[in-house]
Amino acid sequence: MKVLIPLDASEAARAALYHVRSLFQAGVPVQALLLHVQPRFHRHIAQFTRRAARDALRAERSAAALTPAIEDLTRWQLPFVAMTEIGAPAECIAKVAEREAVDEIVMGVGRHPAWLRWVNPSIAEAVMARTDIPVTVLARGHAGAFERYAVPVGVAGIAALLWAVD
Repeated sequence: MKVLIPLDASEAARAALYHVRSLFQAGVPVQALLLHVQPRFHRHIAQFTRRAARDALRAERSAAALTPAIEDLTRWQLPFVAMTEIGAPAECIAKVAEREAVDEIVMGVGRHPAWLRWVNPSIAEAVMARTDIPVTVLARGHAGAFERYAVPVGVAGIAALLWAVD
């Protein structure tokens, strides 16, 4: 089974590694493809920097995102390939999944407050919209006190204010 694991430097993204490890320990023959995607630099920024400096920064960011996962997979003796792509994250993930003919995409994501979802649709949702390959999304983390209490109270306060005005 060929599994694509998109990673960034967040702890939430590593949830996918533990899922793939559990598959491997259960006897499923797994090959992991680790992928780190970096956005292109805006042309107004790129014109003032050298290509070598941009490439060095990308290499540093890729190492920060991929090294912990590579160390884990090596320790677990799970076969893998690591790669880096440049472009829009969702598009690159879907493109690599199609190109490499993976069986599944496993993504670890952080939990976002519900009120933020309409402002910032997740990369996982965008990947699902771009490919027919199954996508498993594993959420890590929990909503903080602000998201649990302050946001609902604020929304209720605004609703009460609008109701009072009418």
